[in-house]
Amino acid sequence: MAPVFSKPDLKPYANAYIRHRPNIQRVLNLGFAVWTIGGTYWALQAKPKNAGQGRSSSRRSKKGEANAAGDPSKPKRVQIDALFYQRLKALLRIVIPGIRSREAMLLVMHSSLLVFRTAISIYVAKLDGRVVGSLVRAQPVPFLLNILRWLLVAIPATWCNSWLSYVQSKLALAYRTRLTEKAMELYLGGVGSQDKIYYKLSNLDDRIKNPDQMITVDIQRFSNHLAAIYSNMAKPLLDIILYNYQLSQNVGAEALVILTIFVNLSAAFLRRITPSFGAYAAEEAALAGVLRHTHSRLAEASEEIAFYGGEHVEKMIVERDYFGLIKHATRVLRIRLWHGVAEEWVIKWLWGSMGLAICAIPVFFKMPGMPSLDLGGRTEGFVTNRRILLSSSDAFGRVMYSYKDVSELAGYTARVAELFETMEDVRDSKYKKALVSSASIEENAKVLEGRGEVYEAEEIEFENVPIVTPNGDILVRSLSFHVQPGRHLLIVGPNGCGKSSLFRILGGL
Repeated sequence: MAPVFSKPDLKPYANAYIRHRPNIQRVLNLGFAVWTIGGTYWALQAKPKNAGQGRSSSRRSKKGEANAAGDPSKPKRVQIDALFYQRLKALLRIVIPGIRSREAMLLVMHSSLLVFRTAISIYVAKLDGRVVGSLVRAQPVPFLLNILRWLLVAIPATWCNSWLSYVQSKLALAYRTRLTEKAMELYLGGVGSQDKIYYKLSNLDDRIKNPDQMITVDIQRFSNHLAAIYSNMAKPLLDIILYNYQLSQNVGAEALVILTIFVNLSAAFLRRITPSFGAYAAEEAALAGVLRHTHSRLAEASEEIAFYGGEHVEKMIVERDYFGLIKHATRVLRIRLWHGVAEEWVIKWLWGSMGLAICAIPVFFKMPGMPSLDLGGRTEGFVTNRRILLSSSDAFGRVMYSYKDVSELAGYTARVAELFETMEDVRDSKYKKALVSSASIEENAKVLEGRGEVYEAEEIEFENVPIVTPNGDILVRSLSFHVQPGRHLLIVGPNGCGKSSLFRILGGL
């Protein structure tokens, strides 16, 4: 006799699920909020390189480190790593010195406006559904009242959007002012300062070729990106949480879980195909600085160039630097083109089609705990859910775009942090001359790394002082002499023997 299998009775489980569905909805909504904030935090955290990637990747990384160490002229690769967060934290201490500072108050005001705008967006989405619902029901009075509400809500909405742009611009200006004041304090020194960093940075250290471009252009770009990145990340995260909470009340948190899994998988695909835009931004800024330095050098040495007829050579140098910049910008534009195509297809069209299917759930299926609706009610619910879902999809897309913005911010952070770090090193007499050929000799390297002591006195005395040119060439390893007040000393010698370098040392340069 063949065995008989009884059909499992799922009705008790379904009844238990319906009975506890409100609590399940709350747990799912809370889990979604934790996943949104935690996932964004984890995605932007510095991740150590995987040690088990294989020998080939290890060889590639070692080769890259060797090239970076052997060729300082090549731009370093900029990544969102621990070094980026360390540098950003140091710069944030400069731009926001305290919780009672003007910048902190502007941030609080900016945050309040972001919350207010999200609340207005949710109300507008519901109002949009009511307008369409009254239109489908052919109710002229409710339709006109909803249109009147639409016009009234436009007043705070437009005011909020304009104020957001205004406060963000004020934040960027405040950040730039703080950084510029700090940079000028280091670069030109305070009252009574004898550091002369503006001279030492160009003559005794060659890590920065164009401090003028860094102080003017790079600080401005960093400030603008820093002010925009807060709005580009905080607002979308808040929108995702609030929009999806409202959506879960309309279509159920179960549909939200399915949508979250789908979005998470597609977002992982986008992260894998996203290039390092931070490195591209840093390299473009460096190339623009080189071109600027070439033009300024041409203006400074115009007399010598005209005397020797070197305008053709200088033209070739300017064209070389310009076309290097254009070549890099064109390459980045091509990368952005194909990346933008893939990104828009996934975020706008793929997520949009999935969202339409989610919005249709209350139309085709009876949701537990939700009343039956007529044609106008279903239309109103669908339009409201679709509007909220489109806003949520746009917010999630901006979170995805924000990773690209953070990458570009990492590039400008590296440039500005390098400026401050180099000026602080120069202030502490820590120089680096990567172009010095004699520094490769161990004995010369020790001389270049050594620092003497200066004493204020009425007489002039050198005791075992090396004479070193601004290029780092050692002319005299140890020079000692003593000139008493009222005595005269004539210093003679051929070109390049160290006469000017001696007086640079006397002048504290």
